[in-house]
Amino acid sequence: MITVHKIISSYLTFTLSLTVWLIPVFLPAQGSDDPYVRLDSVEKTIRSLEATIPGLNNEVNISVTDVPLNEFLRAIANNAGLNMDIDPSVNHTVSNNFSRVRVSDVLIFLSRQFSLDFTEINNIFIVRQINIEAPRPLCFVEYNDSTNRLTIEVQGETLSAFLRAVTIETGKNIIPSYDAAPEPVKAFILSMPLEDAIDKMAYANNLTASPTPDGFILVEKKPVVKTEMQAVRPISGADQRYLGDSPGVNSVVSVRLLGPDSVSVFAENASLTNVLKEIAEKCGISYILTSPNDKKINIQIAGTGFDNVFTSVLAGSELVFRKTNDMYFIGKTDSPDLMTQKIVPLRYRSVDSIAYAIPEDLLNNVEMRVFTELNSVFLSGPQTGVEAAADFIRQVDRIVPVISIELLIIDYSTSYTISTGIEAGLTDQPVATGGTVFPGINMTLSSQSVNNLINRFNGFGWAKIGQVTPEFYASLKLLENQGILKIRSTPILSTLNGHKAELSIGNTEYYLEESVNIIGTQNPQTATTQTYKPITAELAVIITPQVSGDDQITLEVEVTQSDFTERISTTAPPGQTSRTFRSLIRVKNGEMILLGGLEEKRDSKTGHGTPFLSRIPVLKWFFSSREETNSNSKLNIFIKPTIIS
Repeated sequence: MITVHKIISSYLTFTLSLTVWLIPVFLPAQGSDDPYVRLDSVEKTIRSLEATIPGLNNEVNISVTDVPLNEFLRAIANNAGLNMDIDPSVNHTVSNNFSRVRVSDVLIFLSRQFSLDFTEINNIFIVRQINIEAPRPLCFVEYNDSTNRLTIEVQGETLSAFLRAVTIETGKNIIPSYDAAPEPVKAFILSMPLEDAIDKMAYANNLTASPTPDGFILVEKKPVVKTEMQAVRPISGADQRYLGDSPGVNSVVSVRLLGPDSVSVFAENASLTNVLKEIAEKCGISYILTSPNDKKINIQIAGTGFDNVFTSVLAGSELVFRKTNDMYFIGKTDSPDLMTQKIVPLRYRSVDSIAYAIPEDLLNNVEMRVFTELNSVFLSGPQTGVEAAADFIRQVDRIVPVISIELLIIDYSTSYTISTGIEAGLTDQPVATGGTVFPGINMTLSSQSVNNLINRFNGFGWAKIGQVTPEFYASLKLLENQGILKIRSTPILSTLNGHKAELSIGNTEYYLEESVNIIGTQNPQTATTQTYKPITAELAVIITPQVSGDDQITLEVEVTQSDFTERISTTAPPGQTSRTFRSLIRVKNGEMILLGGLEEKRDSKTGHGTPFLSRIPVLKWFFSSREETNSNSKLNIFIKPTIIS
């Protein structure tokens, strides 16, 4: 019997020998092109920059699961204020928990784990993938002649080269077949009898090892035996049993124990009960079967754990299993002994959003209860069903990305107005002369000013025009107005992936609303109620981001712009104009896009004058007044989404 002390001693001897043997294989060559030397240089570079780049000393507390490495690096760089250019070839995924560590330590760790090169140029980190050549084939053999025990570790070496090394070390003739000789093999076996070690190595690589009459051991490819149903029988020998469950048809069950929790199973036309018994016998498993089942199954499982084997064997039947203290209880779904309970707490999602997302087929035999206060889900039922539902919940309970959306809103408007003409009229009272003559003419002449002007013409002696009444006035207008208005707003919004981010910038005005109520029938009285009601004109932006796995963000954008127009009366509500557009676009993380198109142009011409005279060239300037207005407004919106977690 092999003691624990002997196993540990043998393993330490093997490890020391293997280390000495591998030194010349994996010792890196000196030079700047060596990838291992380059990784050491990356650490030295980052350490040297800690004094000059404060962001490298920032503390990081973050936990990620199956997050693209490039997104993870951008999040760290954003939080630390670092400039980072990441090559598209950096396409790994990272799952780790970093608690109270510096940014520099995280970068060095990622460089070692994923073979990344960090180069700093003018405070910009350039991240590239370092191509490390595949390790050389490993072939280690150690044989104790006195105990006939063999220790081997082989990976990537051809079968012929490996068996040559075994033959030289043991003195036993072990040869490969011609068609199997070039096949690469992989195995690790610690201190096992020679024949058993070769047999296990062969089985793990889909080969067979058979002794020959002349004392050789022949290693060849596993024969493929086909039945009339074209079923494959990859296992033969003493481990295979022909049970004869059906008249005239042999039933085959083969079970091999490969490790402490690794087993291979092959069954053909065998009853479910017999397969379970064979697995339990070969693997030393204690079990209780409450409902025997003679259903015939065909199955082939290679090198998996006991729980996975039982799950596969029982699939499609009415039986389930539950494991308690290394004891397997197998029976029907409704058996009380097979019921189990589990509480699944949620870390990143709300329990309400998860509970309704679980597929109905996962809850066929499972009772589910929701505890909102604990943000947890309680599951009760057969162990297999409970574990399947719990696995689904854990897969869905992932970190939801947070998107920061930077907006640049520019509203640019121009206007042009020109007013010309002469107006004259009568008022109840005399008016005073006043107005401006520069930069534009907007004068009102009183009757006295008009009479003075007439007297100057009368002084020439060639005409007598007369006088105007004191209530007469005349207005001269020659004006030109230009205006430019530019409104700029730079809000920043943040929202979860798939949720809306809303922005509203507006102005509110009020109008008076009166209601008259008649109170009483015999002596009716009138009651008037006045209420000021609000009306709003706004610029509203609604953005819904959706992050995809290729570092792209899909944005659903809705923009509405409204404005006030003139009131028809002082108590009436102001009129409104509105512009709306919707867009669905796709943008790369951190890139800026322009949304435009909300453009409005207004042209208006008004005038009045004396009939017929107002249409005659030159004379029309004395017998009419005109006003022409041109306005143009354009709204541009710049959007820059960034994934921050």
